[in-house]
Amino acid sequence: MTAYLITACGVVFLSVIVSFVIPQGRLNGTITFVMRMICIAVLVLPLTKLFVADGSGEELADYDYVCEVYSRGQSRMLAEELQERFGADIECAVEIVYGEDGFYAQSVKVGITGNYDVLYPEIYAYLQESDYINITVYESSRMV
Repeated sequence: MTAYLITACGVVFLSVIVSFVIPQGRLNGTITFVMRMICIAVLVLPLTKLFVADGSGEELADYDYVCEVYSRGQSRMLAEELQERFGADIECAVEIVYGEDGFYAQSVKVGITGNYDVLYPEIYAYLQESDYINITVYESSRMV
């Protein structure tokens, strides 16, 4: 605060000295205007810090919650797609995480009810082609 007060007093003092030194003519109005703008800028400077982020690095989003919601949506959509494509009762769990590169699917688990031996290789190959990683396909005991 002391440094700010010294700077403000210095600018005001400088503007007073400049107003005595400048000649009376065309430049008088321009120089006076510039000095007034400088004084106003220095006096308003503390107010500008209210509108600037402090840069503390604090996250403004709850990435765990976003990942959870995103995982549920992706799991539901993948299950619907696989049921439509392979015609079996399928449950999916896609784990979405947030890292340096943004959101990505860390793993996928697919449970198949019935025809496991026939569908397992097809579903696994389909998920590999779709660029999923850490794929687990298992036989589910859930009956519909």
